[in-house]
Amino acid sequence: MHKMNKICVYMCLLIQIVNGHISGHIRAHAVNNSCECGIAGNHRRIVGGSTVEPHLYPWLVSLMLGPKLHCGGAIITDLHILTAGHCITFGVHFRDLTVNVGMHDRLATSYSVLHVTNGVKHPKFTSNAVRDINDIALLTLDKKLKFTDKIRPICLPTPDMNFEHTELTVAGWGKTRQGAMTSSRFLLETKVKIVQSPTCSKSTIYKNNLVSDTMMCAYSLGKDACQGDSGGPLFGTHPKTRNKKWYQVGIVSWGIDCAMPDYPECGKPPAAIASMRIVGGRRAEPHSFPWTVAIRKNDRMHCGGALITDRHVLSAGHCFKWDNIKNLEVLIGLDNLDELTDVERRNITKVVIHEKFASSAVRDIHDIAVATLDEPVVFRPTILPICLPEPQQEFANKAGTIVGWGRVGVEKSSSKVLLKARLRILTDEDCMNSKLANHLQPMMMCAFSKGKDGCQGDSGGPLLVFEPDGKYVQAGIVSWGIGCADVRYPGVYTKVSQYIDWIHEKTADGTTCNKDE
Repeated sequence: MHKMNKICVYMCLLIQIVNGHISGHIRAHAVNNSCECGIAGNHRRIVGGSTVEPHLYPWLVSLMLGPKLHCGGAIITDLHILTAGHCITFGVHFRDLTVNVGMHDRLATSYSVLHVTNGVKHPKFTSNAVRDINDIALLTLDKKLKFTDKIRPICLPTPDMNFEHTELTVAGWGKTRQGAMTSSRFLLETKVKIVQSPTCSKSTIYKNNLVSDTMMCAYSLGKDACQGDSGGPLFGTHPKTRNKKWYQVGIVSWGIDCAMPDYPECGKPPAAIASMRIVGGRRAEPHSFPWTVAIRKNDRMHCGGALITDRHVLSAGHCFKWDNIKNLEVLIGLDNLDELTDVERRNITKVVIHEKFASSAVRDIHDIAVATLDEPVVFRPTILPICLPEPQQEFANKAGTIVGWGRVGVEKSSSKVLLKARLRILTDEDCMNSKLANHLQPMMMCAFSKGKDGCQGDSGGPLLVFEPDGKYVQAGIVSWGIGCADVRYPGVYTKVSQYIDWIHEKTADGTTCNKDE
């Protein structure tokens, strides 16, 4: 969910799509005309509050990635959901998603769960470290919806409608504040107003990334869409229908932080958000991957790693093979390399590199190592171990996440803040069909997404997969590659599931968390 910490700019393509590329996919299906669009449910919202009365906005849906809230969306026909293009990008395929329809309370069981048979992004969708352009997508459901008071489509506006001075609503189950670790249980709403482009462009970040033809800003002090609301609708009523029907004016797309004072009018995020990234990646929400550690050599970034017990770090063999461990330091609970106040520092007393480790000019084999810390750490929200996969567990075709402070390009410097990127884990067959085929071994796996990759400095860091039980497991270790983000050469990772017994043997004196807790 790459955009969950930067949402404030809303796509304004909705009028254009009626006669554009995406409308053709809508017209391919008959639309249920037995109801009116944009009619709110038969309830009133709580006065002065942010919680929505159940089913007041029956067009709202949540897009789920396993048990995890991924994005929002809106029903526009009995077969189609409108959402953001970035919700089916960065390693997430539309088939990975399920759609919760008719939902208010995420813990209830009365809503319907549907699957997605097709997902179409705008053909001109593009992305950089801060923003997405033409950030719109249409999802096709696996079966038609039956419209009721709890399930109803939103209306699309006509070209003559103007919402500049209208109070608009954004609603979703996203996180309630910047830095929150969990999403809301109940549907929440907030009211915002459109901010004119000249005002929005006062910030350098917005000035350089705002495309006024297809984007608009909306804001109210202390109110904003936040993590998990990506792809959800920005909507309001219009005098043309005597304010009785609701129209979707925009789609939650991107922004800087959540409801920060004076955004988007002034203020800057840390420069790293705009300029520092794993190739094709995004800034990770601080401490959202609390097992990730930085291994530094003489105060410079050397490798990444993952905490697997209170005293052991899993990393790559090549990170230690040719270095004196006395020159290495491990930073734990780290987000920003310039802010080390609450970071735990440890030296390394011992490193065990796999007995069959071997290296050539191109690649490393059995590229795995366990480093023992000189003193155990105490687990807390910012310092936790990663779960290990089951022996021989496979992750082909799943979405993976890499995190690290590595270089953002072949000739560029390391990042100061933790970055993440979503990749697609390839099948062994696809991996062997790449130009790396002559250098691959069964204990290796490939992962790739266009324009994204682990790069120098991310070596030894974890390749993570989010499991249906709501926990991340470490599927791989960043091992080797040719260049950075080159489509001909996917990144290569050590398959952790091939070494579970070896890892347990080397970490028997450590304490970890129960994966099933």
